[in-house]
Amino acid sequence: MHAHDGLRRMLLYTPLRCRDCRHRFWVLNPFKPILLVSAVAALVGVTAWFALGVHGSSATVSTPPSALPHARAARGDAEAQLQMAMRYATGDGVAQNDAEAAKWFAKAAKAGLAEGQYHYGLVLLEGRGVVQDYKAAFAWMEKPARRGHPLAQYRLGELYRYGIGTPIDKPRAYLWFNLAAAQGVEAATKARDSLVWQLKPEQLAAMQAEAHRMSRLPANEAPATHADAPAPAPASTSP
Repeated sequence: MHAHDGLRRMLLYTPLRCRDCRHRFWVLNPFKPILLVSAVAALVGVTAWFALGVHGSSATVSTPPSALPHARAARGDAEAQLQMAMRYATGDGVAQNDAEAAKWFAKAAKAGLAEGQYHYGLVLLEGRGVVQDYKAAFAWMEKPARRGHPLAQYRLGELYRYGIGTPIDKPRAYLWFNLAAAQGVEAATKARDSLVWQLKPEQLAAMQAEAHRMSRLPANEAPATHADAPAPAPASTSP
């Protein structure tokens, strides 16, 4: 079959050759038109499917700019500020940046979000993205602990136990470990039990009675005590 035989013949006809004279001739092949139409239809269908699929995906993931976390965070949404902080802290969808994480944790903390206060206390305690400041870390960790945040209660117990940002106070450490353990923090249970033999019976009784009182109070109503001196605000340490 040669090029001069023509595209139409190649697509619709089948070449045959006479056995006697060896002359070549063309015969219409009824199957070729059907195959050709089927191939064209399949090509059109696949093209349309890809086009609609890409368009549909774009429409699905399209989000109004005002609904994006950064836009909501910039408007003062504390939950969005916490979300931005966690993203920067872990590198989730953005370049990991401790300073940016600390900035957004500070905003969420100052907006009154307990989880934000806990994480801001942690970055101040560890000096991640901010100047390390134990007193400020204690002050911020105490806020969510008094509101019933179990991990903050455990961390506050650690601060009291080792005298970080506050004088060493093992009875007070026992108190906060006890409250955190009651909410299922396993590390707090072990820490509490390790302090029992270091305290006098009257200290244990007093801290257990106070834990009972505090656990019955609604969030934000845990009373301050003489041992819990207020710590300075960490405004100067925020980025």
